[in-house]
Amino acid sequence: MFVVMVEGDTERALRRHLKSFIDQRALAEGKPRPRLTFKPNMTHEPAALRRHLAYEFRRGAQAVVGLIDVFPHFQSAADAKTSLTRAAADDRFIPHAAQYDVEAWLLPYWSDICQRISVRQQRPGAHPEEINGQKPPAYHLRDLYQRARPHRKYNKV
Repeated sequence: MFVVMVEGDTERALRRHLKSFIDQRALAEGKPRPRLTFKPNMTHEPAALRRHLAYEFRRGAQAVVGLIDVFPHFQSAADAKTSLTRAAADDRFIPHAAQYDVEAWLLPYWSDICQRISVRQQRPGAHPEEINGQKPPAYHLRDLYQRARPHRKYNKV
């Protein structure tokens, strides 16, 4: 069993797509499909991270993958991975850091999201990686959801 620790609801919502991607890779390499368990408990706090990892390894996890956003706790993806690796102190933990909000992955589907919540609004930009700065993708989604009638709430975490 492999555990994927994520920060919030958006990352958990991607689990089906991530599982499909990993299953396809396993099939292409002639390996068995892994069993994945997603846990919404990824943290940048060293003590809490070690506690969560110890629990998962006691429960039989072969490895734990941690998915975390760089912003606001780290300077870069490399900084995040280095800090988390050092904090975990266990080579069965594999950290991955999103340089940009995971929500940036949703921006290519902006028109689908708008249609789903019955809001008409132009896409915030042509290239998701250029939409970060002072107003990251999660903020654009929050504003979009607030325009829906009745109001909806987009909760990043």
